[in-house]
Amino acid sequence: ELAMGMKARFGQLLCNDSLLQVTILDSGSELLPYESPACRKALRDVLYEKNIHVRHNCRVLSMEQDVIQLEDGSAIPYTHCIWATGAAPHSTLVNQFQSAGLSVHEKGWIEVGPTLQSKSHENVFAAGDCVTIQGLVDPNTGKEKASPTKAGVYAVRTGPILIENISRFLSNQDLIDYTPQDDFLQLLMCGDGTALGFRFGLPLRGKWVWQLKNAIDCMFMDLFQVKNLLKLDEVKEGEVEGKYDTSQYDEYIRKDERLSPQDAAHLIIRTDDDVDYQQAWEVLRDMMYDQEYKNDVLSCIEGIANS
Repeated sequence: ELAMGMKARFGQLLCNDSLLQVTILDSGSELLPYESPACRKALRDVLYEKNIHVRHNCRVLSMEQDVIQLEDGSAIPYTHCIWATGAAPHSTLVNQFQSAGLSVHEKGWIEVGPTLQSKSHENVFAAGDCVTIQGLVDPNTGKEKASPTKAGVYAVRTGPILIENISRFLSNQDLIDYTPQDDFLQLLMCGDGTALGFRFGLPLRGKWVWQLKNAIDCMFMDLFQVKNLLKLDEVKEGEVEGKYDTSQYDEYIRKDERLSPQDAAHLIIRTDDDVDYQQAWEVLRDMMYDQEYKNDVLSCIEGIANS
């Protein structure tokens, strides 16, 4: 996304997109290895369309004023370098946590359970990228599953659980578990008024995907306006404090009649500018909340692809 953004912004400044060369150095063998083949191909196609080069299996040995030296002995000249290394713990904080006896994972993350409560200190709660969650159970198999990847959607989704459990802990109530979703909508801005999205193993592309991304981002930022901040329930007689109403963050009310699986399938695979992003978003949310509907839509998309 950064590469496509830079290509768009600086390409306009140069008045000639071909004068700007953007190269992505990737330490892995492919981008988005956890995504479906269709999604990986869609990303490769967009990068090729933008003339953005990707070099795989690259590890940086050193960085000089205008050259990056790789471990394989090759050198890459550059004028601007943008580092995007992913989440990492702060070593100073990790040492302080360990000195205080806080349970910390070998990779530096605070160890918590599904209630977001520290494994070593019951009065310590943590959420977001700084934690690794132990003891999560797959509801379908009953087996333990790994902690979620470091992604904003998981950090945001743990927020209401964190508030709820801190409130419950202070009032000596049973805590509730956080159950992370297995899949989430990923949206990449392409720099040309469109975006690329991934959901349910499907690649989504078009102006409507960008409009959807912009709407979701604006909606999230609007949560921080004073009028939208979390409210306490009215305090009843005899209560010390109110109870946080966390349902407001996940409330979903369908506004229109649901599209048939066939119509829904045709809608979300479209790439033209006339797609109503709100209608497409309704389809994606219906698929998230209704497993049978999701399977029917995916089956229709497979049928369209094979026809």
